[in-house]
Amino acid sequence: MRIVTNEMRKMWNIKILAIIAVLCAAYFLTSMNSWIENYPRGTWFSSVDIAHHLTENYGTTLEYEDFRDFLNHRKVVIAELDQFVQSNAFFAGLGLYSFDALSDLRSELGLRYDTLNSEELRLLWDIGLELGYIVRTQQYGDLTSENETPSAYLELRSFETAVAWYQRNILRDDYWPPVIDRSMAEDNLTSREYQRLAEIRNSGELLSIIVYATIFHTWQYAQSLAVLVVLVTLILVSPLVTADKANRVNRLQYSSKQGRGILKKQFAAVVISATIMTTILLAIFGTIFVIRTDVQAFWNNGINSFLSHTFHWLSITYGQWVLLMAGIVYILSVGVAIFAFILSRFSQNMIRLMFKVIPFFVAAQVFAGWMLVNFLDILQGGNVILKISSLVFLLVVGGLMVAVVLRKERKVELV
Repeated sequence: MRIVTNEMRKMWNIKILAIIAVLCAAYFLTSMNSWIENYPRGTWFSSVDIAHHLTENYGTTLEYEDFRDFLNHRKVVIAELDQFVQSNAFFAGLGLYSFDALSDLRSELGLRYDTLNSEELRLLWDIGLELGYIVRTQQYGDLTSENETPSAYLELRSFETAVAWYQRNILRDDYWPPVIDRSMAEDNLTSREYQRLAEIRNSGELLSIIVYATIFHTWQYAQSLAVLVVLVTLILVSPLVTADKANRVNRLQYSSKQGRGILKKQFAAVVISATIMTTILLAIFGTIFVIRTDVQAFWNNGINSFLSHTFHWLSITYGQWVLLMAGIVYILSVGVAIFAFILSRFSQNMIRLMFKVIPFFVAAQVFAGWMLVNFLDILQGGNVILKISSLVFLLVVGGLMVAVVLRKERKVELV
């Protein structure tokens, strides 16, 4: 173990760690932070905040009795909108003192839009601008509002969307067919895909509360993080064996029986270091994502939901889904470390190593992206069997190659 520790110290030197730290900061700001910045938490723009409201008040699923209680939430939102209308001078000038009156006026103008005179048309535009919209007109192009859309109005839109999706996908009494039924009828599915969708539809999994935005931003962030893990792993472990060769340390090692076994210790150091570095990266960037998005609220919620149009192969919670992706990242890191070890063994100097590592990194990041894109999604190429089989196959191939290299190392001749 002392030898393994010494080999790890060679990799975990200040220079390499400084490079990794700078690289991680730059990569986060350019490739990962956007998935946090654009996550619509706290905006009421999508159904994310409604999903938080539902989870906080009703738990991980929305049963029918809970849904009926949730319908009363509209009164709370409307009361806030009434206060907004009453405090607005423009609406007061029109004699409007409630949101329902405002909605009735907008609906009436909208129904006869093609016959509106210029004064009525301008009134309709001004109402939209007062609500913070960008109004598109044929005569004047886009009219940009200086007002911010009231959060209560966005909340109402999100509320109505959640209600409509529950009526459509759970109660099945909407004008549009349930999303899962439409997918089964219109998409070109295999028998296994069709059976899985039927199971989701009939099992009650869709009562879960989670939205597509949460799923989408999570796997996109995880995909970016996986690429970073691959890159950092290569930087950390690749130079170890090649550096010994370049410094002719291996010639000294070959002079003794114990020295000829050093490569095995270096391989152990490489795998351990890759695992430790992956743990550090997952802990840091996972914590950042959780703190800034509040996704931990959905940890126990199932990933198949009436609020989403994506469906997954496994009946698991969001937390289990995240842990599965973390496991994939660990396996990717170890796999990259194995192949980096092999590339390092057959490189005489750092320049030759670099010419091998760069194309390998490109291939590895493509593979990592493919592994996690639409993770477990039935309809978007998330074939879990194919992906896991491919990953296991590459690990087995890498392991066999390492075994061959370690065996030959004991008999290699100095040249």
